[in-house]
Amino acid sequence: MPLAEVYRIYLLRPGARPRKHDMLLHSEVESHRNFTCRCYADCLHFVARSPWPSFSCDSCPLNLQKTG
Repeated sequence: MPLAEVYRIYLLRPGARPRKHDMLLHSEVESHRNFTCRCYADCLHFVARSPWPSFSCDSCPLNLQKTG
């Protein structure tokens, strides 16, 4: 049975949902992250305290609202 992953979701603003991602190459970061998002710093703070190797904004509801 796989272990559950528990995170400090309270560190994120309402609606922000970064997605766990394999380590990104420097050249890939810009295509996976939304640096202008008002929640970017919160997501970065959240991921820095998790065991994730990296993250992506591509399926975050806040990112989808902006692009959709």
